[in-house]
Amino acid sequence: MWVVEDAAHRFLRLLPPEEAHRLGLQLLRLASLKRGRRDERLRVRTILGEVCPPVGLAAGFDKTGEHVSRLGMLGFGFLVAGSTTLHRREGNRRPRLARRGYGALVNAMGLPNPGVRVFADNLKREMQRTAAPVVASIAGEDVREIAGCYEALRGAAGAVEINLSSPSLAGAERIWSAGFVKELCRELSALKWCPLILKTPPLARAELRSSVLKAVEIWADQGMEAITAVNTLPVPEPRISVGFGGLSGIPLKPYMLETVKEISRILEDRCEIFAVGGVFSAEDVLSAIEHGARAVQIYTALAYRGPGIVREIEGGLVKALDKRGAQSLEEIMPR
Repeated sequence: MWVVEDAAHRFLRLLPPEEAHRLGLQLLRLASLKRGRRDERLRVRTILGEVCPPVGLAAGFDKTGEHVSRLGMLGFGFLVAGSTTLHRREGNRRPRLARRGYGALVNAMGLPNPGVRVFADNLKREMQRTAAPVVASIAGEDVREIAGCYEALRGAAGAVEINLSSPSLAGAERIWSAGFVKELCRELSALKWCPLILKTPPLARAELRSSVLKAVEIWADQGMEAITAVNTLPVPEPRISVGFGGLSGIPLKPYMLETVKEISRILEDRCEIFAVGGVFSAEDVLSAIEHGARAVQIYTALAYRGPGIVREIEGGLVKALDKRGAQSLEEIMPR
């Protein structure tokens, strides 16, 4: 099966990236997939329940929530769908996605999605077909909009990730202000029905660094459960219609590790951390864990390495445990 899947992936790499993504999701619906047995040594306790392996799919790959169950068959320990917004968005005009060297993408999709109510209906259907925990990602520039999305998803996901860090959102300085984050926490706490995760940008922008760290502290102080670090890094990109986009993949890894380490120091175990950005291998997973992450998410690695990437990472983690003489991944996680 994997020979066929790898051949299809090589063909998709010849297409423009957004077309490859669209066609890849269609092929996934037609493929004969069966989730293999998990190595129990890779089972990790998280706010999502036990995940095995601690490798999830990051937001952005399934923007509509229609493909969760099929993506789950690729071996992910959990899946993040979205980001969705309160109302339907068409996104930016094309081209809005570009490859940059090997292992990197720049995207300015503009958060295209069908709107939260359609998204929620899709997720409810898909959750019945997958055993992996599902997280819904929501985005917005207004507290009421974000709270409206959260309430509309009640019962449609196991947790909700709040995306305040997309380069497609305007007014980053306002969104990451202490006042905005405090108001958001108050609104969400009044509606609370599931674990909440805040997705942060990398600590690469000097004008946002102190605000993001303060926001993380507020998030933890208000009893929220987790942080996802990091979103993409805004960079110029003349091949994209709007002239800039968010950089993901291998070049993002050092920013991710720095952010995870700094946030972990501030949190002092009050929130879990999900690391995302440049994770392509078992060694990358272990590095993220050593810096303070509980689990990781991938996106660009799937686009470049194909449907066998989770299986490859899982095999590498098992070998790492054998080499260290450890009985489980939990055993080598920092206390």
